[in-house]
Amino acid sequence: MKFNHPITLFILHTRKQSKMKQSIRIYLSFAFVLFATAMMAQVAVSPKVGVNISALDTKLQDIRTEARVGWNAGVDVRLGGDRMIFLQPGLHYYSFSADLMKDINQDTELNLSERTTIQQVKMPVNVGFNLTGDGGLLGLHLLGGVTPTFVTGVKERPNFDLTKDDLNAFTLGANVGVGIDILFLTAHVGYEIGLNDFFKEAEGKNNVLTLNVGLTF
Repeated sequence: MKFNHPITLFILHTRKQSKMKQSIRIYLSFAFVLFATAMMAQVAVSPKVGVNISALDTKLQDIRTEARVGWNAGVDVRLGGDRMIFLQPGLHYYSFSADLMKDINQDTELNLSERTTIQQVKMPVNVGFNLTGDGGLLGLHLLGGVTPTFVTGVKERPNFDLTKDDLNAFTLGANVGVGIDILFLTAHVGYEIGLNDFFKEAEGKNNVLTLNVGLTF
């Protein structure tokens, strides 16, 4: 004999929905574990060194600043690099030179110049797109993403009042690039567009062109 009291039916329906939701959670958790395992099974580490050119030309009070060539070193990690789309976070140390110029006497056009260095830590987060198939001797890929940057130091010069405090401690850039893999060797050219001002009290964004070479294993 069936008992079809409304309260009983509601309790049974609630239990059925609860079991269904629990099953969905278990299924989603299992799918996430499988996806994470597949991604982690395709992890490649890529240490790199390179050179960079900064396009920074601005004036800070009575000091004109022009950025020049620098060097950089760091490591990228490819997650799911064998797939068409992969994730590539990285950690890189940048050091670049900057020319400082100050007019001492405008009538005689006498000026003072020095060269300083600025150190930064960049943490790019890129999404990559493989343009060639897997398993070949040569692989070509595109990269695009964002680059948080933290200033770590400025070499102070005696004739110029420029310190780390004059720079924004944190800046953000948008970057695009192309990379090529030949066996275990890799090379990458990227261009970062500054999204906010480099100095606290002056307008001017730092755009950076970087060429990296390294290994992938």
